Amino acid sequence: MDKDIPKTAPGEAIAYVDGSFNTETGEYGAGVVFFYNGDTIELSEKGSNPDAATMRNVSGEVMASMLAMRQAKKIGAKKLTIYHDYQGIASWCTGEWKTKKEGTKIYKQYYTDMLSHLQISFVKVEGHSGDFYNDRADALAREAIGKD
Repeated sequence: MDKDIPKTAPGEAIAYVDGSFNTETGEYGAGVVFFYNGDTIELSEKGSNPDAATMRNVSGEVMASMLAMRQAKKIGAKKLTIYHDYQGIASWCTGEWKTKKEGTKIYKQYYTDMLSHLQISFVKVEGHSGDFYNDRADALAREAIGKD
């Protein structure tokens, strides 16, 4: 990466998350750029659950946030800041938005369960605005589902 790596305090992780959807295949992709102790880890995954796919790219956004939480717990981080461009990533967790679909209910419960391991905060960034790491997370999500 040719961009400055965000600085984190000991025990603190930062993750940029994004999602994408492939209308041709019905697959959704998740991308995460994760920072911890001076290291950068890129994560991506795709899903094709038909129920989740009804939320299109939002399913990828949710999956990316969950991947970031899972990675933070796995490495023993105590604090995680998630940078996201889709407001629901924070608003479902904080209760600002109601969880009506099964996918959002599962996401909220996952977040709640993670709170016993992590302090989690959210920072909203503008999507497709030139934010280097948000753009990279978007690219990872797109690559996961075969979109360039």
